[in-house]
Amino acid sequence: MAEVLAQRERQREQLLGLARAYVQQLAARVPVVAAAVVGSVARGDFNVWSDVDVVVVAESLPARAPDRAAVLAADAPAGIQPVGFTPEEFRRAWERRNPLARSVAGEGVILLGEAFFAEVARRYTR
Repeated sequence: MAEVLAQRERQREQLLGLARAYVQQLAARVPVVAAAVVGSVARGDFNVWSDVDVVVVAESLPARAPDRAAVLAADAPAGIQPVGFTPEEFRRAWERRNPLARSVAGEGVILLGEAFFAEVARRYTR
C-alpha cells in the first residue's frame, strides 16, 4: 500500500513539474503575474484521462477568447489545460465567487505569484 501511495505522489509531482515547465516557458513570452494548478491534479484525485488545469494570470492577454486561447496554448504540452485571466479579470472573478478563481485558494498548488493570490484573497474577500 505504501508503494502505491508513493507511486501516486511521484505521478502527481511529474504532472506538477510539467505545469511548472509550461509556466516558465510561457513567462518567457508573456508577462505572467501568477499561476496555479487546480482541479484533480491539485487535489490528488486525478486519473489517466485528467488534464492538468493551470490558472494563468498575465498582463496583456488578448480580449478575444480564441486569441487568448491561442496565446496560452502555444507553449502548452499535451495534457496541460490553461485558463487565462488578466489581473483585473481575476480580481473580478474572485469577487463574484467564480469557482475556478476560488479553487486557487481552496485546493490550488501555487506555481508563481503567491503574493498576488494572497493579496486578492485578503483584499477582495467579503
